[in-house]
Amino acid sequence: MTENEQKYTDYVKDLSKVRVTMLSLLAGFTFSTITILLNQLPDPQSFPSQGTLLFLTVMFNLLLFLLMWQMVIVVGLYGVRRPPPRSVWELTTFNIILTIVFVQWGYSLPLIFLLWSLPPLALVSGITWTAVVVIYGHASRSMMKRLGWSIIEEVKKAKKRA
Repeated sequence: MTENEQKYTDYVKDLSKVRVTMLSLLAGFTFSTITILLNQLPDPQSFPSQGTLLFLTVMFNLLLFLLMWQMVIVVGLYGVRRPPPRSVWELTTFNIILTIVFVQWGYSLPLIFLLWSLPPLALVSGITWTAVVVIYGHASRSMMKRLGWSIIEEVKKAKKRA
């Protein structure tokens, strides 16, 4: 790795730590705010209450999108030239599971709204999150193509090594 690539890799690592910490904190705070408001609002069925919950839900969805996107950036730009075969497989598997967890976490809000008998909010929240997941899938696929990384190729390489 050249000196410039090493400096760039360090920059990405440092920046990713700050971003992930900040986004995780904000996403957790937003999720907690939504759940507390559901318990404390005198009338969650009212229009102002549902508008506030929808705003916080959209913010939560955007924060999760940015966290997922940061994961793709970090994986794609760390610049490890020849990692050990097992670590590539573990990283690929970890990222697949992490993506599944992100998607499930995002769908937890519509389910919570359903539990509180707020079906319109659950529907809008579910549609919004589905749009975020689709946009994330498109963004990550295009970024992976630009970086020359393919999960299908990684799985094929792992099978050949096994």
